[in-house]
Amino acid sequence: MGLILHIDGGSRGNPGPAGAGVVLRQADGELIHEAAYFLGRQTNNAAEYHALIRGLERARQCDPQPITIYSDSELLVRQVTGEYEVKSPNLSPLHRQVQMLLLRIGGWSLQHLRREENRRADELANLAMDRRRDVIVFDIDGGGTESEEPTPPDCSAAAAEAQRPAPGAAPTPPAVRITVTHGPEAGGCPAGGFAQSAFTIHATLPAGLCIHAAHALTPTVLAILNTDPAELAAVPTLTVRCARPGCRAEFQLSPVRSPNGHTRS
Repeated sequence: MGLILHIDGGSRGNPGPAGAGVVLRQADGELIHEAAYFLGRQTNNAAEYHALIRGLERARQCDPQPITIYSDSELLVRQVTGEYEVKSPNLSPLHRQVQMLLLRIGGWSLQHLRREENRRADELANLAMDRRRDVIVFDIDGGGTESEEPTPPDCSAAAAEAQRPAPGAAPTPPAVRITVTHGPEAGGCPAGGFAQSAFTIHATLPAGLCIHAAHALTPTVLAILNTDPAELAAVPTLTVRCARPGCRAEFQLSPVRSPNGHTRS
């Protein structure tokens, strides 16, 4: 089981009229969603982010399962995976939105590929720019129709109520538990490796954490810490890899659970 998502975005003028192409399939090749989205006036990089957001919103409507995402934007891939810092004030809110959507996906990976390997998504992005409107070419739940953008499902009131602290109870600061599932390769970590195989992050990073690992972990840690308490229970265990060449350290991140089984909020 698993989903395959191809995305592409572009603009004519940078900034200018922009479009996004989204192709979502099951791992066995069955087509789920194929669409072109008109984005109005955007830069090329912003259009790439909007394409990823549209694709993730549609993927959330499927049964929870891992998703492999392909993009021909090296900047997008390196920023979302933590290798590059997001310095543009226009991209920062889009990056945060992507991080929050990824928190609700049951395992994901994002990979760069050549433009010619992403041809269908590119065609759809250009279709949106040509027609200056959304075109849903195919959707497994509704055939091929013109449609507004999909709306992600709302959290139920019951779920939100279950996560509220008892009246008068002091709120517990959110925290993230990190487990080192694969240590750095020999000579790959300038700090010499990690003294602990698991640690918890609250508002500060633990002493001795390599700066490269901290750089990779921080975007996902912040996304978890800033998640609405009512939605923390739905956050899956996430995998983050150190971006330093030659390190290959791997971590699993999850919200810290309270003794009653609920997520601390």
